[in-house]
Amino acid sequence: MGHFITGVVTEILTPFNEEGSINYQQVEELITWQMTKGIKTFFVNGLAAESQALSNDEKIKLLKTIYGVTQGKAKIMACAFENTVRQNKELLDLYEETGLADAYFITAPPFFRHTQEALYDYAAELIDYAERPVYIYNCAQMGTLFAPDTLCRLVNKHPNLRGFKDASVDILNFIQCTLRVDPENFDFLGGCDGLDGVMMLLGAVGCVSFMAVPFPREMIDIVKAGLEGDREKCIAAQHKVLRIRNLCKQAPFNAAWIYAMKYGGGPAGMHSRMPADQDYVPGELKKQLDDLAGQMGYDVQ
Repeated sequence: MGHFITGVVTEILTPFNEEGSINYQQVEELITWQMTKGIKTFFVNGLAAESQALSNDEKIKLLKTIYGVTQGKAKIMACAFENTVRQNKELLDLYEETGLADAYFITAPPFFRHTQEALYDYAAELIDYAERPVYIYNCAQMGTLFAPDTLCRLVNKHPNLRGFKDASVDILNFIQCTLRVDPENFDFLGGCDGLDGVMMLLGAVGCVSFMAVPFPREMIDIVKAGLEGDREKCIAAQHKVLRIRNLCKQAPFNAAWIYAMKYGGGPAGMHSRMPADQDYVPGELKKQLDDLAGQMGYDVQ
């Protein structure tokens, strides 16, 4: 079967205007800039895009806006992270009507803990319903993680499942998954920017990266070295990203990622749809980010 998705998949944030509306012009500028930096796949309407704060109409318009730039020259993975099977099917239907997505991402039902059997039934119904390849996003924010045996069962019984983004930060869980599922014919993707290099060396073929929004070059360096089997270069590139991430994580949610957009030449001046304080990056943290970006060769003016 081989691989359908490899390399860096940028988890696109949603650029908002200060009053909360979506700035679709900045969406176009962001995708254009990302493609000039070598990004060939986009993760659309994910958690970093504030999907829980987007209407279905906005999700579809974002998909259409992004495709309007890519025009088939980059793959699009559209996310369906709704609360119920029914709501996810409604969104998948809307995506399918556009014909613009190359694959779909689903996750566990949010908020509440589910048994593995319930998780299997939930995912299996959506995988079989979708008309394009499906990927699972494994993340603690959704309340329940996919156990390795559950993933293996889904892969064996539902061939439309093509990949797995693991953001659990549980390396043992990831290795257990690669033990059960053939990594040569299934797309294992890193899902935590602090661990993507390690996961590449353990069998991943790419990563879904939020850090790639402001720093695509650095994430490409990690994945390229990992795919080439260059352990030393891969870990060195991971350490560079980890230093950036350690600072970004000191600000609320995506505020520091938005601030860092000023370094690389992409669109800057974005906002979140979160409460006003979520957009706030303290002055001292800005200075630390500027200093680190300067050391990395960026123009920090």
